[in-house]
Amino acid sequence: MIDKTKKELEIRFPLLKLVREMHNYLHVEVEKASAMDAILMAKTSLGFKTLQLISSVDRMEENLFQMTWILENYNNETTLLISARYPRENCIVPSLSDIWPAASAFEREIFEMFGISFPGNPREGEDFLLEGWKDIPPMRRDFLTEEYSMKLYGERQPREHLDPRQYIGDMVGEWNTPMGQKRKEEK
Repeated sequence: MIDKTKKELEIRFPLLKLVREMHNYLHVEVEKASAMDAILMAKTSLGFKTLQLISSVDRMEENLFQMTWILENYNNETTLLISARYPRENCIVPSLSDIWPAASAFEREIFEMFGISFPGNPREGEDFLLEGWKDIPPMRRDFLTEEYSMKLYGERQPREHLDPRQYIGDMVGEWNTPMGQKRKEEK
């Protein structure tokens, strides 16, 4: 069934690039201008009725975001991934929330975490996970996690190292630890 899907997509989108193909799995990359058409074709003509996930990868060195939509066709147990690359600065990707209501939550999370805008998402801009977040989106690769943590929390006190085997042995009497031996003697 994946062969038929691949052939149909190649006919309609001649610039399509094959990323990976397996028995019931196909991952293709299309031009950003064709991404929504490819996704809609997959849903309406090819039977991929379920949107499993929308993901984003920050390809900072290329100044791009890679968006990937993961679609499922449960009738023939196949998975289709459609990827497209978008400019990183002021990134705008069309929303799929009118077609798949589940897309709204995925898009809101990506907006918060990467700063990618999805015009048409009815709840874009509302807090989703990061209530009141005002800094650079934290999943962007130019977000400096350690610097942010130091600014917010200050210097962290070093932790005491505990050997896991010793700790568990002391707590529950397992392994050949002095505490484990004492518990055996008590019984």
